[in-house]
Amino acid sequence: MTSFFTKTLGFANRLFLFAFAFAFALPLLLSQFLLLPDFLGLVASGQKNNCALAAEKEQAESSKALVVMMFDEHCVLWCGKVRPIMKELAGEFGERVVIDEVDASKGKDKEAADKCKRLGILSYFKDVEAVPVVLIFDGKRKLVKELNGPKTKEFYKAAIEKAIK
Repeated sequence: MTSFFTKTLGFANRLFLFAFAFAFALPLLLSQFLLLPDFLGLVASGQKNNCALAAEKEQAESSKALVVMMFDEHCVLWCGKVRPIMKELAGEFGERVVIDEVDASKGKDKEAADKCKRLGILSYFKDVEAVPVVLIFDGKRKLVKELNGPKTKEFYKAAIEKAIK
């Protein structure tokens, strides 16, 4: 293969091929092993933008009203009535409200506390004594309404709309 290049191609053509390979192939190869994309502002900048977008989304969600349903895995009847209503309301309210649920079952205290901490409502988690309970917070994570036991969809919807205003 080398003899082909030396016999048929002149020095200028070989130099051109080498420069071409160096200019295009080398950065591509190096980008797999080094932080060259970050240095050049290529691929890694997209990852930075994704992180920034996630932070912006989290910040935007923290300013929205929040509805949290606390449930227990052993609460079948009452929690089974409330959970589908919350899913329907999440679809109806869409981006205006963050609707989430926390499993407050025994043995899942750590996971539940971590989730409440991420949502900014950890102090309210410690006060939950019975399930299901639906906690409605305004954008500043101030408790607006605490609803114990199952209610109608219209009742939940009215309470959420009041928190949005």
